[in-house]
Amino acid sequence: MSHQLTIPTADTQLYTLDNPGGTPPLLFLSGGFGTVQNWKRVTQRLGGKYRTVLFDARARGKSGTSADYSVQGAVDDIGRVIHATGIERPILVGWSYGATIAVRYAGRHPQQVRGLVLVDGAYPITMFDEAGKQKVRAQFRRLGWIMRILAALGRSAHMSADETADVVIEMDAVNGALSPDLAALDCPTVYIVGTGAHSGATEEEVRRHDPVQPHTNPQEGPGHRGRGNRRGHSAVFLIRHARAIGLPVSSG
Repeated sequence: MSHQLTIPTADTQLYTLDNPGGTPPLLFLSGGFGTVQNWKRVTQRLGGKYRTVLFDARARGKSGTSADYSVQGAVDDIGRVIHATGIERPILVGWSYGATIAVRYAGRHPQQVRGLVLVDGAYPITMFDEAGKQKVRAQFRRLGWIMRILAALGRSAHMSADETADVVIEMDAVNGALSPDLAALDCPTVYIVGTGAHSGATEEEVRRHDPVQPHTNPQEGPGHRGRGNRRGHSAVFLIRHARAIGLPVSSG
């Protein structure tokens, strides 16, 4: 049976689900404004084989709001969840924003992570120039009313348009500086890459930014970096390709 708990941070609490199962334990890290609900199909595919821990990040889903939505705060929260649940050397399964913070955490705490599954994220490139940043801000102002409805249903973030834009813009900057973290990885790492359009970019723009870097050579040894391609719109990627996400874990 799933165990619900709240984990304190500096100024708020994180809603967390801890599901029993075997080793290695899996810690799921959601996309920028995603919630634990996004992982339902994936965890069902795993069928209770592994212990799975999921949590809503600050201001997402059932977690409380905070004065700090920075990447560093999100990375620190990974450590808090690992400590509070007592899981040892989990595999981090991160989607989009979650993939970025997974790499940053693993690069700086290599002894605490057994492996990484990175879903459509953690690409060491920066996509936004100043015009792009303004586009992001305008987009979230337009989407504000939709996000408020989704947040009320527990499916998005309880954040202002400016706060949500800041999250995306900072993630882009962190991605651009992610190469040292990728180089520091000392664990098996798999990329699962979507190729379809999403709310922030057309399919052509996504194709233009090929995320495959020298780090992801599938021939590397014990710290294997693999790549899997799955086509799909980012918003439904976890649902349509739940099996592809669970496969690297099950075959690891």
